[in-house]
Amino acid sequence: MHLLQQTLLPAAGRPEDLYLRLDGPSGPRPIPTKDQGDVTLRAGETLSTDTFFGSFYNAYWQRYAPPGPLAVALDFGGDGWLRIHEATGQGTVLLSEHPLHDEPGPTVIEFAPVHGGPGSAPDSRIFVEIEATAPGPLRAIDFVSRDTAPRRNVRLSIGLCTFNQEAYFADTLAALARLAEAEPALGTVHVVNQGAPFASDRIRALLRAPRFQLVEQRNLGGCGGFTRSLIEAQNAAPPATHHLMMDDDIVLDARLISRAIRFLSFTTGDIALGGAMFDGLRPRVMYEAGAFLTPDNTVAPYCQNVDLTDPGQQDHFNQPVATDYNAWWFCILPLERTRRIGLPAPIFIRGDDFEYGQRLARDGVPTVTLPGIGVWHEPFHAKPEGWQAYYDLRNRLIFGATHSDKVRQLSLFRILGLLVRPCLTHRYMLAELRLKAVADFLKGPEGLFAQDPEDLHGDVMALARVNAPEKLDDAVWKKRPVTPGRPPPEGLRALVLGSLASLLGTGLLPHRSGPEPVLLAADTHPATTTRQAYVMTNETRSYHQRLAPDRARLWALIWQALRMARQYRHEIGAASAAWADGIGRFQRPEAWARILGTHIETAGKRRIDDYCA
Repeated sequence: MHLLQQTLLPAAGRPEDLYLRLDGPSGPRPIPTKDQGDVTLRAGETLSTDTFFGSFYNAYWQRYAPPGPLAVALDFGGDGWLRIHEATGQGTVLLSEHPLHDEPGPTVIEFAPVHGGPGSAPDSRIFVEIEATAPGPLRAIDFVSRDTAPRRNVRLSIGLCTFNQEAYFADTLAALARLAEAEPALGTVHVVNQGAPFASDRIRALLRAPRFQLVEQRNLGGCGGFTRSLIEAQNAAPPATHHLMMDDDIVLDARLISRAIRFLSFTTGDIALGGAMFDGLRPRVMYEAGAFLTPDNTVAPYCQNVDLTDPGQQDHFNQPVATDYNAWWFCILPLERTRRIGLPAPIFIRGDDFEYGQRLARDGVPTVTLPGIGVWHEPFHAKPEGWQAYYDLRNRLIFGATHSDKVRQLSLFRILGLLVRPCLTHRYMLAELRLKAVADFLKGPEGLFAQDPEDLHGDVMALARVNAPEKLDDAVWKKRPVTPGRPPPEGLRALVLGSLASLLGTGLLPHRSGPEPVLLAADTHPATTTRQAYVMTNETRSYHQRLAPDRARLWALIWQALRMARQYRHEIGAASAAWADGIGRFQRPEAWARILGTHIETAGKRRIDDYCA
C-alpha cells in the first residue's frame, strides 16, 4: 500500500466544516483540532469527508498522477459502517458499504470508481462516511494505492518574500519549522526580507534553524523577492526538484504542503501545482481557485465568492479545471523547467505570476490548482485602491504586448475609458497613476528598465501620496447606510453621451451641496458621481474615502488623458514590438544580477552571494 492522501483534523482557528462534518441525533457537534488528539465518535454519529479539505479529488489524480487501484485505510476503534461515495456530474454514487468492528490495526477497503477509473471520463470526487453504532476513537482515514508506488523523488524548497509583515510571518515560519521536523522531503526555506530588519525575537530564533536561509535585500517588490528565492533555489545544494512560492501575509495549514508533495510524487509529467485562496475576512468563502486569462486581457478567477461549507459547492471540483495560472500566494514550480524558461521580468509586482505561468505553459507545463489545498489571505477588495493601480495597468499592457497569442492588446477606446472614467468620478489619484502607467509602457523595455526599480517605485509612491483622497474614520462612517447603486448606461452611444454629460456637468455647472452619499466602489461611475462629492467604500466597509470634484484638476487631467490617448494610438505598435522583442533580455540571470547587486553563478554552481546594501 502507498499513501496518497491523509484525512486531516481541523487546524486551530480555521473553519472545521472545511475539513470534516460530524452529525448526530442531536445535530452537528464540534470536532477536535489537530492539536487536541483523535476524534471519538459516539453511537449514532456520522462523520463525513464531503468537504473541501476532506474529499479525494480522483479526477485530478487520474489525469495528472494516476494512482492505480484505490482503497481506504481506516483506523477506527468502534463499531459501525464505512460508506465510500463518488460524486460526479450525474449525482452521487455509493461505491462501497463495509461493516466496521473494533479490531487492532487499520482496516483496508478496496473500491473502484464508476466514473473516475483508469481510462474513464474525468468526472470523479471521492468522499467517505463513517457511521458509528458503538463509540470509538477515529485515528486515521487514508486514501491509498494498492500497488502504484510514487514515480518521483520530490524534494521541495520554499521561497518566502516578506516586507514588514512580522505578525503573520512569524506564524508562517513557526508552522514551517514544525513541518520540517516531520516532512523529510522539505529542503531549504529561503526567506527574502525586503523590509526593515526583523524586530521579532521569535522570527530571529526561528531563522536560526538549519533549514532556513535568510537573504536581506532592498525592496524590489514581490517579483524581486520571489525571483531572488528562485535564484537561490536554482543554485542551492543539495538541489531541490520543486520550489514553492508563498506570500508573507497568509494563514497557512502547513500539513497541506505535505499533501502537495505527495501528489507531486505521483505525477507523470511536470506541472505547476497551485493552492486556492480563501477570503481571510470570510474564511469559509473561496476567493479564487486558480484563474483564467481572457482574450480581452483581463483575469477571471475560478470559483470566486463561493461558500464551500455548503456541501453542494464541492461539485465545482469534480472535474479538472484548466486554469491558466495560480497566484503566488501558494504555487509550486518545477525547478528544472524554471532553469530552462528563465526568470521573471523585473516588473516589481502584479503580473509576474500569470506571465510566468504562460511561459511555463508554452514549455508544456500546465498549471494545476489542486482542490484540497489552500491558504487564507486578506481579499484585495479589503483595501482602497492605491499605488498598485500603476502596476496593474502597466503590466497588463506589457503582457498584452508579449503574449499576443493569448490575449488582445488594450484598444485605444479601452485605454481612453481607463483614463477618463476616474477623472469623471473624482478619483484623481487613479487617473494620475494610470497616465504614468501608459507613458512608462510606451517607453519600451529599454526605456523603462533603464530606471532602477526601487527608484521608480519611489516615484509611484510619491505620485499616490500627493493625490491620495481624504481618508475618513471607519467607525463613524460604518453607521451611514450605503446609497443604493444605479447601473451605468448600456451601449457605446449611451456610455459616450453619459460621460460627456458628466464632464460638462461637473466641469461647468454648480456642484451639489447637502448630504454626501456613501457608494460602493463598484457603483461609482459618472451617472452616480456627477457634480457631487461622495464617500467610497466596499462591501465589508473596511475603508471609507471622501472624493470631491475639483474643476481645475478635472479639466487638466482630461486634457492629459486625451493627449495620452493620442500618443498611445501612434506609438502602440512600435512599443508592443519593442516589448515582444526585448523583454527576454531582462529575464536572464545577468539582468537580475545587476538589479540585485550580486554575482549570480551558473546553474551548475550552488551558491549566490548575499546582497550587500
